[in-house]
Amino acid sequence: MSAPVVFISYSHDSDDHIAWVLKLATDLRSNGVDATLDKWDVSPGQDLAVYMAQGITSCDRVLLVCSDNYVKKATDGAGGVGYERMIVTGELVQNIDTKKFVPLVRDNDSDPRLPPFLGPRLYIDFSKNDEYEARLEELLRELLGAAAPAKPPLGANPFLGSAPATPSGREVGPTGLTQSGAPLLDDDWFEAAQGHAVEAVSELGFSAHMELRFGLHLPMNKSQVDLLNAVRRSEIHTFGWPIGITLDNREEHRPRPSTDGIKAEIAISEKGMSGMPSYDYWALSSSGDFYLLQTLFEDERDANKIFFNTRIVRVTEALMFAGNLYSNLGTAPEAHLSVRVTHRGLKGRVLSSSSPTRSIRPGVSNEPEASSEIITTLGTIRTTLVEDVTRLTAPMFMLFDFKDFEESVYTDIVRRFEKGDVS
Repeated sequence: MSAPVVFISYSHDSDDHIAWVLKLATDLRSNGVDATLDKWDVSPGQDLAVYMAQGITSCDRVLLVCSDNYVKKATDGAGGVGYERMIVTGELVQNIDTKKFVPLVRDNDSDPRLPPFLGPRLYIDFSKNDEYEARLEELLRELLGAAAPAKPPLGANPFLGSAPATPSGREVGPTGLTQSGAPLLDDDWFEAAQGHAVEAVSELGFSAHMELRFGLHLPMNKSQVDLLNAVRRSEIHTFGWPIGITLDNREEHRPRPSTDGIKAEIAISEKGMSGMPSYDYWALSSSGDFYLLQTLFEDERDANKIFFNTRIVRVTEALMFAGNLYSNLGTAPEAHLSVRVTHRGLKGRVLSSSSPTRSIRPGVSNEPEASSEIITTLGTIRTTLVEDVTRLTAPMFMLFDFKDFEESVYTDIVRRFEKGDVS
């Protein structure tokens, strides 16, 4: 899972308080959290208002160190704390149930202990120095998506004389087939999602798109809030709009709850905010199944081409997103996941490259689509990433005049993307 970016909001109460915040930020970074702090990230002459606005809006989580002085300044709207309050309040108005803002209480005898704009949010209490390590672990588990101790199973009602019925979970074999012998990724939920997305993308005039299907082999039952929080924390912010994009700032594009999970649909016309038409649709069910259909990045550059390096990057991102998503949903590392990648609208397109440093001999596909499916283990997604990306993309490349790439090409592109380089 990529390191979460965390912005720390606090007031400069005293040298001791500043030193404590610095220690907290250092401990977070030592444990895989990309903590942002003014002591490290602000230079003389820099615009502090821009630093605060960009830091709060672009990060994954915000830690608010609620000391007595911080609560007073936030309530009165004074200083930098007051300015940050306006930014935070704006996000809270748009998404009242967000978990982005995490209050930390220290040196605080206020009543209430949190500023009013945070409402009745659950906070982590750092008041006792001898409990610092325990509270730090609690905070790290929240920021890194590490599962807390599991809730014990529901037992029998002793007054009814029989155990309550439990829902039957899915049973999927090692080949990705359900008990009925049907492929997990072909069940009714996926087919319904595909039916909606294909109809919508066709009405917009698109002939080419990429489709993803993830099917978890273990039973799961998550609430819509759990699903939405997991998606938000799982996005890979490297290449264009991430898979599972959540656009909370546009009412018509933000994720919506459904009876069986959540979904989001982003249809952009030629006069839309990107300047180019595009379509993204994704859905996540309460049982952990994920579906995505999106138009091709190549259409913004050349509607007659497929960029081999872009397809490798997109499939790499898909697997990394899957690893993040199911980790954030608390899935066991040994769980198996069926993955299917389908590219449609290939016929007549030329296989090319988006980068002048990766030139290849062009090839043309005579087939309209390519679909590949694998079964991977969640805990080993990163270690088998190159192999899995190869298995999911090589069959498509073969349709372009038998195009075949050396393992070193896949390794270089995949590893570069992991480091944030999409060249």
